Amino acid sequence: MSKTGKKRNGWKVAFLALAAVVVVFLIWAFISGDDYDDDYYDEPRKEGTQLSDTVGGYTADNNSQFLESDAVKEHKVNLVGGGNDTVTILVYMNGSDLESEDSEATNDLTEMVNAGSSDKVNIIVQTMGTKKWNKKFGISSSTAQRYKVDGSGLTLLEDNLGNLSCTESSTLRDFIRWGSSMFPADRYILQFWNHGGGPVYGFGYDDKTESEDYLGIDEIQKALGESGVYFDFIGMDCCLMSCMEVCCAFYDFCDYMILSEDFESGLGWEYTNWLSKLYENTSISTRELGKIICDDMVNANATNTDGWGDDSIMALVDMSMMKVLYQTWTDFAYSNEASLLDSNYSRKRTRSRNGRVHPAIAAASQPNSRGFFSSWFGDEDDEEDPLMSDYFVTDIMALASTINSTESKALASAVNNTLVYVKACGEDTSLTGISVTLPYGDSDFYKSLKSVFKNCGFDDNYISWLGNFVSASGSNDYYDYDDWDDSWDGWSDYEDDFDWDEWCDECEYDDDYWDDDDSWGWLFYEFLEDWIDY
Repeated sequence: MSKTGKKRNGWKVAFLALAAVVVVFLIWAFISGDDYDDDYYDEPRKEGTQLSDTVGGYTADNNSQFLESDAVKEHKVNLVGGGNDTVTILVYMNGSDLESEDSEATNDLTEMVNAGSSDKVNIIVQTMGTKKWNKKFGISSSTAQRYKVDGSGLTLLEDNLGNLSCTESSTLRDFIRWGSSMFPADRYILQFWNHGGGPVYGFGYDDKTESEDYLGIDEIQKALGESGVYFDFIGMDCCLMSCMEVCCAFYDFCDYMILSEDFESGLGWEYTNWLSKLYENTSISTRELGKIICDDMVNANATNTDGWGDDSIMALVDMSMMKVLYQTWTDFAYSNEASLLDSNYSRKRTRSRNGRVHPAIAAASQPNSRGFFSSWFGDEDDEEDPLMSDYFVTDIMALASTINSTESKALASAVNNTLVYVKACGEDTSLTGISVTLPYGDSDFYKSLKSVFKNCGFDDNYISWLGNFVSASGSNDYYDYDDWDDSWDGWSDYEDDFDWDEWCDECEYDDDYWDDDDSWGWLFYEFLEDWIDY
């Protein structure tokens, strides 16, 4: 045998030996994975310490695993129970023009104060991003601050933070790190307060600079990962954020999300009742608490007599189902590409100027307008109310129900399982709670989408496929949802009897996609990184 042959055999032996060691680790990780995950996320949060930036937080490797592990993840927040849980609520409050013009942030802070107090709950608010705060609570208009909110009012914790940019990822990261370190808890809640523009336009508007900038979901994802905190739920008191893409981006960092698929009115969330319920029982389930939040927000809009109420919808999203939803959506979308390209399925609905619409969007809204910041300096007389179609809001359930295909029922069932609870005003019952974004006829929008989605970890094939909508033949031919509006009877009549085993057998992807084997490498990665850190 040649020397070359011996060298190759030697490498084979070494490789097999190494493989044997790896297999042992993999088996150990697979068997003990559930217990490990619980300890891994609970202990650091209880102790108020920070998780490593590279272990359990946001990394490129972490993000690339999005569709390579188990289809349904386990919830990571385990409540102590018996009303003994401690809770920290972090409110990222960017007052912006909503505060300087209408004191809407102050109104919501008042609702928080009216809820009362509990020695087990800390509400921590970071105030920023507005030219002028209402004088009621003495909040500074010249610098960002941090407050503790309870039944006695606002207590200043951190002053003179400077003119922090609320649209910078590091600003959000530092607030989460500080708040979780100062107020360690069993249960963390993160609340975003300001404008929202869906997965491409993201969150936030800085009234002090009147900047066109915003905090993209990729930047939020980065901040969440670097903060090292896992949340019970993330709520967004903003317009248009109940999107599949937003939930996918935040998948690794919370068990639930509470979001609006439509524009929000100036009323926003109603804070008093759900906070009172949380004070009464800090172990209340997230599903029960989320239902209260959805009901209160929608009911307040439906009964408001001061002109601020509007059509509204709010959904409680179970993040454990996002991989299933993404998989069934792409299976449906690729198989029905011709139908999707033939008509523009974005909802062409007008919303009130009293809604929480980003000023740049409101100024740029023209008939069939395209481009986030086009017409920034346009003639105000030519402006029209913003449309949902300006954001390409496309209701997933409506698509599953109007495009009849073999993949439709699987997608509809996935949506039903993903949405724990949905509440809507009468005029919004045709919206079902969560949307998807298809960039019909807008190259600038797609360019922004491509960058954000790439950073969030969406696969290249899907991002490339979305580019087909820029030149879609039906870009200007909006789908008429009248039949769908008349036929949709709501979630109470929906039967979730879908045969998932049958779908997995027939779907275009390999059955191995759903096997536990796919998660082994990631479990081993977590174990190895933790072992090295130890």
